[in-house]
Amino acid sequence: MEKLLTPKLDLVFKILFTSDTELLADLISSVLGLSGNRRIRHVTVRNPIVSPDEEITRKFVILDIHATDRKGRHHDIEMQVSRYEFYPRRTLFYACRLYTNQLASGKDYGRLMPVIGIHFLDYVEYPDHDDFRFCFRLRDINHPELVLTEDMTLHLIELPKFGKKTGKPLKFRNRLWEWLHFFNHAHEEKEEIMRTHYENPLIHRAFTALETLSADDRTRILAQQREESMMNERYELAAAKRKGREEGREEEKKEVAASMLNEGMAVEVIMKCTGLSSGEMDRLRNKPDPGNGG
Repeated sequence: MEKLLTPKLDLVFKILFTSDTELLADLISSVLGLSGNRRIRHVTVRNPIVSPDEEITRKFVILDIHATDRKGRHHDIEMQVSRYEFYPRRTLFYACRLYTNQLASGKDYGRLMPVIGIHFLDYVEYPDHDDFRFCFRLRDINHPELVLTEDMTLHLIELPKFGKKTGKPLKFRNRLWEWLHFFNHAHEEKEEIMRTHYENPLIHRAFTALETLSADDRTRILAQQREESMMNERYELAAAKRKGREEGREEEKKEVAASMLNEGMAVEVIMKCTGLSSGEMDRLRNKPDPGNGG
């Protein structure tokens, strides 16, 4: 059998957990720490898998999962493998959109249901903190026990940090730890004996589903296309940042050169200090002075 696909790829993650909503319900319950009768038994997926041929190679497409439980709570679940600038703001934006889209204009606010964001990050967002999981709510800064509302909760879980928590032999503290280890290592654990440390029967079921997905040629092709698309996204973002830094340095050079010109320094000296060309210096000298209304 070929190597298993990684569940950390957002496309694989979404297919896996939307194809079997019992797996999704167990994952959500594990993140929220719900046990016994409080566990979520059933969820309904509101945004099934997008059309792969048309969507997975689009720039910055988000393959999140929007699910509701029987109490009407909205859950936004996402596997995020690429780092994006302003990611926390994007996370908040999507959660707020799920919240506000529940009501038409003029409807009763009492009908709004809680929104819970659960995002698994395959990178470190908060390097200055040793914890691998974070839970954000609307609290008063002086009285943290005072919560404005329970309707907005955001869970961010950093998978690389979790990987450093588990030792050998493996010791899982709870069901969430089992799921996180599954995300980090499922694609490596091909032998049945390597899976015996999982006590949660639903993770064994997830392995079976992952094997089926991995054996499907079409799914493997889509997964490869998705990985290539995400690599291109990362390259384009990195290139845009480099270009922005370079343009910023050029503008800074011109500002310094203009200041030196105003102080009467020789053009040759300014060119040597800033690296600007004679043509760029000519444009600076001929540039109208905004202070003179030119």
